[in-house]
This record gives sequence, C-alpha cells and structure tokens, in this order.
Amino acid sequence: SLKPQLHHEIAVGCLHNFKEDLYSLEVETFYKKIKNRVDYIDGADLIPNEAIEQVVLAGRGRAYGLEVLFRKNSGRLSGWASYTLSRTEQQIDGRTPNEPGINNGRWYRNGYDKMHNLSLVGDYKYNEKWRFGAIFTLQSGQPVRYPIGQYQYQGITFPNYGARNENNLPMYHHLDVSATLTPRKNKGRKWQSEWVFGIYNIYNRYNYASLSFRQNKETGSNEALRLSIFGIVPSATYNIKF
Repeated sequence: SLKPQLHHEIAVGCLHNFKEDLYSLEVETFYKKIKNRVDYIDGADLIPNEAIEQVVLAGRGRAYGLEVLFRKNSGRLSGWASYTLSRTEQQIDGRTPNEPGINNGRWYRNGYDKMHNLSLVGDYKYNEKWRFGAIFTLQSGQPVRYPIGQYQYQGITFPNYGARNENNLPMYHHLDVSATLTPRKNKGRKWQSEWVFGIYNIYNRYNYASLSFRQNKETGSNEALRLSIFGIVPSATYNIKF
C-alpha cells in the first residue's frame, strides 16, 4: 500500500513597508522536504489498471527557492509584482537493489517544477463607475521528456527517449485585461451589482499544453504536434453583491 506524503518545510523571510505603507516589499526563501512522493515507472499502463501499485514507486522530493513580492497598496493605481525562482525535484529508487527505479535513481524534476514564475497585476480606478485591470503571467514551460533518437524492430520505428523530465515546453505567458462597470448605487437597496468585461490572453498566445511526436505516414519524416487549449477568450459577467 502507498503511504501518505509527509512534508517538512523551513522558510525565512522579511517584510518592509515604506512611504507610509504606500509600498511594501516581501522577500522569502524556503526549503521543503517531502517523503513518500509517488511517480509511475517508465512504460506504465495506468488506464485501465486494477493493480496500480505495481507500476508506481514511492521516494522522496524536495523544493527550494526564493520569492519576491512588491506591492503598491493604495491610490488610484494599485497592484503588485511577484517573482519566484524555484526548483522542485524528486528521487525514487527501485523496490530492490536490482530494480533501476525511476531515472536510474537520480534526482529529476517533477511535473510541477517552474524555475521562473512572474506575475504583474495592476488595478486602476478611473472614477466611481469604471475600474480597469490587467494581469500578466509568465512561467517556465512544463518539464517533459523528448525523444533523442529512434530504432527499428521488424520494420517498425520506435522512439528512444532521454532522461525523465530533462526538457521543457516553451515558455508559458499571457496577458488578461478587464473593465468593471459599477452602476450608480441605490441607497435604499440592500444589494449592489457590477458588470465585468474581460479579455483572456489578449494577444492570442497559443501556449503549449503538450507536445507529442510521430512519424509522418506519407513522407516517413518525424514531426512534432503541439496541443494548445485556449487562445483569446472574451467574456462578460454580471455580479450581484449582497
């Protein structure tokens, strides 16, 4: 049976307010150890599998990094900028000395690893009726494993993959904007309403959700296929506050 994950974390940080609390700066560094971290072995068949415990192994993990957060707390223009530099890894041995484990027992990045994570958030109050906002997000691409070669067996071509999660999908980023309309308040009414008009991913960036590889049946050449889920998405929302 698989044991629950156990976490041990150490964090050290500082907070400084200046300009009469108009601005604030937070800096924190952290180190986390994780026990009983679970991952699947190479070639595992997960769906359907009635004996899932035979294709997964448990090991240990670690996460460490530095976080910086700068805020403008008040005024017509407010918001914050945050940046995290971090690494998330795990190491999983085999159940016996004769088993290779995962990645031959060496440390490797897990699927949650994001070395760079930047967020910029702004909110501008134009007047009592209109408020505008923007959010920019930039992150390192998800760790993946690309094929580094290929071999043939009985006329069939098979890809040969490198080490676990040694590659990355391209950088992930998008910009979202919004405009909030608050109608004139009715003092005798116990609820208030607002309209929120937004555009997700305003410059229509097709971020990679996954990248797969195949051999073209007509030309015989190798090719990569990108899967992207969302491009630009406009929206309109009506909110009621009690």
